[in-house]
Amino acid sequence: MRRSETSGFSPRCKSTHHLVHERPITTATVLVVLGAIMRACRLSLFGLMRFLKAELLVALSTCSSEAVLPQLVRKLEILGIGRPVVGIVIPSGFSFNLDGSAVYLTMASLFLAQAMGIDLSWQQQQQLIMVGVMMLTSKGTAGIAGGAFIVLASTVTAVGHIPLAALSLIVGIDRILNEGRVFINVLGNAVATIVIGKWENDFDTEQARKVLHSRTTTPPQAELDTVEVGADK
Repeated sequence: MRRSETSGFSPRCKSTHHLVHERPITTATVLVVLGAIMRACRLSLFGLMRFLKAELLVALSTCSSEAVLPQLVRKLEILGIGRPVVGIVIPSGFSFNLDGSAVYLTMASLFLAQAMGIDLSWQQQQQLIMVGVMMLTSKGTAGIAGGAFIVLASTVTAVGHIPLAALSLIVGIDRILNEGRVFINVLGNAVATIVIGKWENDFDTEQARKVLHSRTTTPPQAELDTVEVGADK
């Protein structure tokens, strides 16, 4: 007798395998959206990723977005964004603009419903009962590594459409999924700061192009040290 006939877990394990494979596709889709926004700002998304390489690597290794907050603030100021804009957008963004966590919570909830054979009606998906609640509860998860999984568990319990035991399907791969959402959180906040800077006319486009087209991915330490906390540009 085949394994799929003797155990009911094989199809679900296969679904979990598909979820891991869908993570790069989701990340690539978000990068396309962020790339289009950067293109509208006449800048390169890959140049920004190269400029923030150290911060992105630290975020991936720690699985915490706030671990790179001080250095990210200094880097964006060197990029040509005004200090008032950076000082407001970055701290508030790490609490309210968590793109990666919102995408993770929404996709994970829909995946769990499909894996458990639960048919979510159109109203349950569209009228802020599932997707909307997940987007709201994603706020404030950047400071804790793996905090999005706890938020997912509490939200699934509160909404009641999916049994809490279904989370066992993704608890083993949450660390892998966490890397993707942290990466998008940091990059999304950097792009948002650039957009707000251009909106407020407090962004030096020529300086940004010069920095992003530079072959050195990390500014000299002396240049970083000249950015003093609390000083105006």
